[in-house]
Amino acid sequence: MENRTEKPNENISSVKPPRSAYFWIAGIFGIVFSLIYIALVVFVNLVPTGNGIWKLNDAEAYIVYLFVFMFFLAALYMYVVISRKELLFNLKFVGALMTAFTFVVIVNISLLYFNPYLMCVSLTAMLALPFSKKRDAFILNSFACLISSFVLLTTLNQHEFQAVAFVLLAGMFGGAVATYSFPSDMTRVGSILRSLVTGVITIAIYGVLLCSYRLDAAPFLDNIMYIGVSAGGQVLLNSVIVPIVESVFNLTSDYKLMELTNRKAPLIQRLSMEAPGTFNHCMAVANFAEICADAIGENPYLARACAYYHDVGKLDNVIYFTENQAGYNPHDELLPEVSAEIIRKHTVDGYELCKKHRIPEEVARIAIEHHGTLPIMYFYNKAKSLTDGEVDINEYRYHGEIPTGKIGAIIMICDSAEAAIRAMDNPTGEKVDTLLKNMIDERLKLGQFDNCAITIKDLNTVRLAIVNAYGGLFHKRIKYNTDGRGDSAHV
Repeated sequence: MENRTEKPNENISSVKPPRSAYFWIAGIFGIVFSLIYIALVVFVNLVPTGNGIWKLNDAEAYIVYLFVFMFFLAALYMYVVISRKELLFNLKFVGALMTAFTFVVIVNISLLYFNPYLMCVSLTAMLALPFSKKRDAFILNSFACLISSFVLLTTLNQHEFQAVAFVLLAGMFGGAVATYSFPSDMTRVGSILRSLVTGVITIAIYGVLLCSYRLDAAPFLDNIMYIGVSAGGQVLLNSVIVPIVESVFNLTSDYKLMELTNRKAPLIQRLSMEAPGTFNHCMAVANFAEICADAIGENPYLARACAYYHDVGKLDNVIYFTENQAGYNPHDELLPEVSAEIIRKHTVDGYELCKKHRIPEEVARIAIEHHGTLPIMYFYNKAKSLTDGEVDINEYRYHGEIPTGKIGAIIMICDSAEAAIRAMDNPTGEKVDTLLKNMIDERLKLGQFDNCAITIKDLNTVRLAIVNAYGGLFHKRIKYNTDGRGDSAHV
């Protein structure tokens, strides 16, 4: 993945996912198939059911279940590996989504014992939405409803087949409402409201279906109670299951990100108390990053969380970074190679500290990516001034990794921009714009954006967003000569 050629960044669709990812996802789908198939076989054996539309015996039904479930899950697998190839780079999201999917299908199969109208027709969308794109939540919910409807077709008696139409229609319409009628960046209260609205829509769909079948009020009164219980159960299950999935898979839902950026979060609290200069720097970077992410259509909550945690590695050597110094600079007494090692170590230390505190990988990785493999030019130049011989610039590079996503690229730019703007004499919008152009061009030449999907258009949008957001809210920083290259490293 370390492609260091100097070329414009390419879209992630051109970056091939690891071949093993296809097999891992196939394994996940195989587990899902096994669990659903076993649950249905156990249900059919333990609970008296009808003969369904085809009036199959048990042996015939098992074969039909086998092939139909394989067809549905194969179609869902093709959707993931073809239309959502980016999921191949983060298998834990696939695992989380398929866990929610499997849970709902098995719950629906179990609810057949009581009444088919108890089925949770929109729950898959509600559970998946905090961790995925809207279309993923809708597609998963649709497949869950298709499988549930097929189970109804093979286990209900003929006079109950209107339940099949209900599950399909309520699942499709209810899933669409749950997915698309509310913004993705919601509070937990908003999520409960979405569940309630979806429940009302489900009841309304049943009323329309009842009129279509020209049935009297008796079936409505018999089944409306079950539909209401199902709607309420979906609200409860959604509020309980989502935090569990967050915790088990250590995911970055918007809810989780808001918790991570709470000032009382352990690492943030340590940063504010032990390294107040770094803390203020992180807050300023977060303001820039959130605006930039929103400008190019990325998750602003994720950008803010990444900015909060990107410099936590400085907690191990607080005094060696200028924003935490008060006149005394310990680097004046150190050899440049020692100083460079101390400075660059904060990226690796930050990543390890984040993992120790179970910060999600998407946030933790920014700690090791935000300086990429840039050279620390101040100490490189200092080393050159102390010797007549050649100095290897590679010995003064960060030992991190170049950004693998747009958020990582944003943090890299905003981090250096915030530091550089503070160090400028009488900064103006024009000076800041020129600074950012040079900074971005240099990082492109050094291949820092080769492994992420950010485009030149995105980079220009980020630059303009920072210029527009710029204000005179910066404390003065010590200015270091970088000769227009590399990184001043907040020494």
